[in-house]
Amino acid sequence: MAVITFYTSCEDQTGNTTSALALATYLGIVQNKKILYISTAFNDNTIRNAMWEKRVIRRSGLFGPNTANDAMNDNGIEGLDRIIRSNRISSSIVTDYTRVALTGRLEFLLGYKGEIKQYKEIQNQYSQIVAISAQYYDNVIVDIDRGLEEKNKIEILNISDIVIAMTTQKLENINKLAESIENGNILKDTNTLITIGNYDYNSKYNAKNISRSYLKRKKIINTIPHNTLLLEAEQEGQVIDLFIKLLGLKGKDENTFFLDEIKRLSTSIEDTYMMIQKMRR
Repeated sequence: MAVITFYTSCEDQTGNTTSALALATYLGIVQNKKILYISTAFNDNTIRNAMWEKRVIRRSGLFGPNTANDAMNDNGIEGLDRIIRSNRISSSIVTDYTRVALTGRLEFLLGYKGEIKQYKEIQNQYSQIVAISAQYYDNVIVDIDRGLEEKNKIEILNISDIVIAMTTQKLENINKLAESIENGNILKDTNTLITIGNYDYNSKYNAKNISRSYLKRKKIINTIPHNTLLLEAEQEGQVIDLFIKLLGLKGKDENTFFLDEIKRLSTSIEDTYMMIQKMRR
């Protein structure tokens, strides 16, 4: 099904992983679909800390994580690498190497932890893993790490249905990204959604201003607002709990605005994917 890839060429911090994690968690809770999050990071504990490491309360039922194979699957990418090299890979086998966050809904293929030499070898398999996973999961969300070699980044982008191109509110970064999309060397206009990470609504350079005054677009570009509660939850293994709480909030404040922007990005992805599917027919 759909491969949704988070990518940035920006040297500034765009919150790529936080944004991808936020979307994956939201979709995992509100949609009755199988979602796989693939991290391409090296020796990074962001996802582990956000989803499990400090979780004390274990749920049962619909949202209960299956932790039986946690130890084996903490470095599942290494196991998948061996399977691929032995030519025994299949779409359904990927789930044997993931960690489950929401049973039947959200799984994670964590980034590699180990030696840099092996990481450089393993990362050559990412595009194949993404393609195979898309045959089994409804949505595959890929977080492209800055440390990935350029050729491997391009391979993943080429097989992605939707690319979430992350940037900051700096006009220089936004203009460079827009120019890159227009040139079409790496990113394509048809499937790329410009998205501002760590977004500050109070800035003069808000999404509406940037879209209409600088990019000359009618459609407002997407944003992932800065959210203090999310950053705290990522350190405490409470991201799922936070989203369940946010989904129950009423009124308007910075937290409901954050959730509304995640919803808007989800809608933009669905609309773009439907358009692409029509083009392919």
